[in-house]
Amino acid sequence: MHPGSPWLALVTLPAERLPDLEQVCEILSRDFSEQAPPELTSESERSVTFRWGSINGNYTLVDRPIPWERLEGPCATAWYWPEAEEDLRPHTHHLFLTLLDDDKKPIHTATRMTRLTAALATAADGTGIVWGPSGQVHRTEDFAKLASVITPEDLPLHLWVDFRVAQHEDSEALSLFTTGLEALGHREFEAPYYDGDSQRLAGTAYNLAHYVLEKGAVLKDGEAVGLPDGGQVNVNVGPSMIDPDQEVVQLTFDS
Repeated sequence: MHPGSPWLALVTLPAERLPDLEQVCEILSRDFSEQAPPELTSESERSVTFRWGSINGNYTLVDRPIPWERLEGPCATAWYWPEAEEDLRPHTHHLFLTLLDDDKKPIHTATRMTRLTAALATAADGTGIVWGPSGQVHRTEDFAKLASVITPEDLPLHLWVDFRVAQHEDSEALSLFTTGLEALGHREFEAPYYDGDSQRLAGTAYNLAHYVLEKGAVLKDGEAVGLPDGGQVNVNVGPSMIDPDQEVVQLTFDS
C-alpha cells in the first residue's frame, strides 16, 4: 500500500449483516471516545458511505466469504491467535471497509480506521478482521481492546504492522521483515541476518518502528542507534531482499 492509497479492512461475518451507521457511531462514542462521529452521505441495501472530518469512507456487505487463499497464510502465521483458521473458515459473508483521508496524515487515519473497524466488527458480530496494509488477521475482541487504548505514545503496532521473523534454511540465524510501515509513511524494515533471540529481534524492530512513528523520525543511511542493553543497530537504506525494486531500512546488529 502506497501513501495516499485508500485504507482497507475486511470483517468476516457468520451471517448476512450490514450495521447502520448510527449503531456504529454509538459504539465509537461508547467504546472509543470518538465524540465527532462520521456523517452519513448515502446508503443502500448493501453499502454505507460517510464523511468523517477529512476522511471519506464506505463499507459494503459482500455476499460471499473472503477467498480462503487470501486468509490461509495470515492464519498460519497468526501466533497470537491459534484458533484463527478454526474461527474464520466458517464465515459466509464479509464487510469491505475503505477510507481515504484528504489530509494524508497516516497516523491519524490509521487510528480512526482502527477504531472504526473495531466498531463496525462489534456492531456486525464479526468473527475476525483483516487489516489491509499488513494482511494480518485479528480476533475482533482483541482488536477492539487495543483500539480502545490508542494514544500517540502507545500506538497499536501489532495491529498495524506485521513483524515477521523467519529462520535461515542453512543455519540457526534469523531474518526479519515488516509489512505495514509503508502505509504509515515510512520505509519497511528488514534484518537480513541476526544471530540471537527471536523475541529480542522482533522487540527491537517494534521499538524502532514505534520511535519513528511517534517522533516522525527518519532513520538515515549509515546511522547507528544505541540499544538499552548496550548493543547497537546499524541502519542502511537499500534494496529489499524480497523485492529489489523496493527501498527499505536494513538493520544489522552489533553485540
